[in-house]
Amino acid sequence: MTATARKPKPAPPRKRRSADEARTAILDVTEAQLQEVGPGGIRLQDVATAVGVSHPTVLHHFGSREGLIEAVVARALESIQSGLYEQVTASPGTDGIQALLDQVAAQMKNKGRARTLMWLALAGYGPGLGGLHIKPIAEALHEVRKTRRAGKKRIPSFEDSCFSVVLPALALLSLSVLEESGEPGFDVPRFRAWLAKLVHHHLESE
Repeated sequence: MTATARKPKPAPPRKRRSADEARTAILDVTEAQLQEVGPGGIRLQDVATAVGVSHPTVLHHFGSREGLIEAVVARALESIQSGLYEQVTASPGTDGIQALLDQVAAQMKNKGRARTLMWLALAGYGPGLGGLHIKPIAEALHEVRKTRRAGKKRIPSFEDSCFSVVLPALALLSLSVLEESGEPGFDVPRFRAWLAKLVHHHLESE
């Protein structure tokens, strides 16, 4: 008996969208596909078909496959960093730092963004982990520390403030990837609470 060839699935009907709606839909689909196939598996025609737009529409918004992937990275980073600068300059105590860490962790886990960012960084796409923009956050933190210690003999170095941002940033990124892969073997929220106390103690120590 001859096997009957499967008919290809019909493409979804194209929808009338505004330019902003089309751009958002394209980014959403690409972000989801990155989770499944990685950066090397992204095809503009597949994205266009899934969204229900034409291939030229995708090119119009993003210029190229690389431009589309970089836009996905930029949006993910913007989501993770939203409000960070304002919260850092508010000089939070331990509770404030923990709330900040919890917020960043939630954004990293949203839509698997931590794993996507790590994957893209290793593949050499977009700004990579450097796109976390640690330096501006460290600069804001350093200004807060200098203001609070005005008149005191010992002023922390900028390198110290930078390291105080790098440590929790990398810890949260790694933990988010581990959580997506399975149980990391310990209580992650309790770890974030411990990390918040550690960072706060260091920032307040003379």
